[in-house]
Amino acid sequence: MASFWKTILVVSFLTTALCGVSMATVYQVGDSAGWTSMGQVDYQDWAANKNFHGGDTLVFNYNNQFHNVKQVTHQGFESCNATSPIATYNNGSDTVTLGKQLGHFYFICGYPGHCQGGQKIDILVVRATANLSPAASPGSASSFYSRNLSWTLGVLGFCLLGFAY
Repeated sequence: MASFWKTILVVSFLTTALCGVSMATVYQVGDSAGWTSMGQVDYQDWAANKNFHGGDTLVFNYNNQFHNVKQVTHQGFESCNATSPIATYNNGSDTVTLGKQLGHFYFICGYPGHCQGGQKIDILVVRATANLSPAASPGSASSFYSRNLSWTLGVLGFCLLGFAY
């Protein structure tokens, strides 16, 4: 019977450790201002302060009478050209889940003049790491999960050593 409880405890700790590492983050683009050409949101600055990973979700909230979201190529992003988008979103509350592919994802508003006025965003998806690196800021999500993973694995090791005797 004791073996059964030891197994349950070990499985619980492993599940906790793995869940902490695989959680995705949901970001509301532009925070409370949303996706707009009004309000002076600097979307490049907004994105620069975040670490995006595959599986994270972007939520674009906007008035769909005046805005839309178009995923475009780098060239379309630089030139504010929305004529051949990769994807188009226009319901006013669009959810975009970032794929596992690393690299840049580009989004612009396709309404005339909005992209040129700054309603565009470059999202850089980076590799998620399970260890702390010097580049990880103390408040970042990756360092939070790394600390939790380290703690969980430490407790798991302690429990396994305890059960071995």
